[in-house]
Amino acid sequence: LVIDPKELAYPVNTPRERTVYSVKAVLLAIKEGRPFLVSDKGHKELKKILSNESLSDISNLSLLGGRDIKEVIEIKEEFNTPLTTTKLDLADVIKELTYNQQLPRSVWHRLGLQLGLHDRRLVDIDTDYRGKTEECFHECMSAWLRGEDKVREKGGPSWSSLATALDTIEEKSTASYIRNKYCPSN
Repeated sequence: LVIDPKELAYPVNTPRERTVYSVKAVLLAIKEGRPFLVSDKGHKELKKILSNESLSDISNLSLLGGRDIKEVIEIKEEFNTPLTTTKLDLADVIKELTYNQQLPRSVWHRLGLQLGLHDRRLVDIDTDYRGKTEECFHECMSAWLRGEDKVREKGGPSWSSLATALDTIEEKSTASYIRNKYCPSN
């Protein structure tokens, strides 16, 4: 069960009623693209129930405890809802960033920082590839897709978080292209 975060506040010695939500109900709401969950106490926004989670990558929700979402809610079909994204592939990400938009590969270090990678990791990448920009760029994006360092805190590996990072490093045209193609609801 998921406990409403507002009801976890102190003091804990005060008796009170708790609102809990079924994990299955929460995940089905996400799957169906509903931004809220209905309970006997009314409507509650999913973003408020799961305030510390990225709803754009539900396969990595902490409440799943490492289990596959399909196993938890017992479904077979793929998720294709506005709140979810398909798993990103390194080749697709590189293609979208470089071939179509001509993003300079030299921005890899600044981009990596904005995506949540630690500077130490990026320095190690630079050292490992002896300054070869193309390889550094690929390894940076690969580390991001693996969710290294603080990537999850920056929204996880998603098209939306990539667009936000691109905006931050002033690559606005590439960010707009990514948003228009992969994040039409934003």
